[in-house]
Amino acid sequence: MKLLNKDEFLANELRYYLIKEDVKYGDKLPTERELAEQYGVQRATVRSAYKILGEEGLIEIRGRSGRYMGHPRILVDLRQIKSFSKKISDMGMRTENQMLVFELVEVDKALCKKIKLPLGTVLNKITRVRKVFLEKEVFPVAIEYAYVPEQVAKKLNKFDLEEQSLFEVLSQEYGRIPDREEQIIEIVYANEFESKVLQVNKMTELVMKEGITYDKNGEVIQFLHAVMKKEWMSFEQRNTQIEERMKEV
Repeated sequence: MKLLNKDEFLANELRYYLIKEDVKYGDKLPTERELAEQYGVQRATVRSAYKILGEEGLIEIRGRSGRYMGHPRILVDLRQIKSFSKKISDMGMRTENQMLVFELVEVDKALCKKIKLPLGTVLNKITRVRKVFLEKEVFPVAIEYAYVPEQVAKKLNKFDLEEQSLFEVLSQEYGRIPDREEQIIEIVYANEFESKVLQVNKMTELVMKEGITYDKNGEVIQFLHAVMKKEWMSFEQRNTQIEERMKEV
């Protein structure tokens, strides 16, 4: 069993405190001096513990103003098929989709290796920015590129995918119910376009999720490539492979 340093131990204590006290987004946290006196440690230990929580995205450091409770994270469970809209709804928050491009494309050599469909297969390509409402602010948290075979969902562009869930449309309008997914997770770095859309610095670490969704007949109904803000994502602890990839950097 790994022995915890004082700052790691204090960070764990603070995590428990934040949950127990039901601290909300934007609430100001105790100062270094207050916590040092409360736990009988040096202020440097408190500062280090706060740094650990800040790196995890659990709290925010706002210059000289102090430390504040950070925003909630979107739970990603790769064993569960759930739309982005449903994940946000389950958190009691509201989401907004911004459609960037809706176009018909064909499977090329690069995409063929990933989507497992023949070259030349016609796809609906839907590029959207996923945004989350929190308090009075709107945060862009992900860019998604969804590829849906045209033979699976003909005239898909007649639906308003800024307002509707793609999974709901596929299920309710086309009878294609998502049944199984194959996904991978990697750490990537924001290019110029991603940095502009997600409002981050270029080369900022992002989470890349990529995978195929199948219906109950084993037919491909979607290939998804998404890049997401790392500080907005949280993975189930039981997904040890994913957690390790998130810690690699």
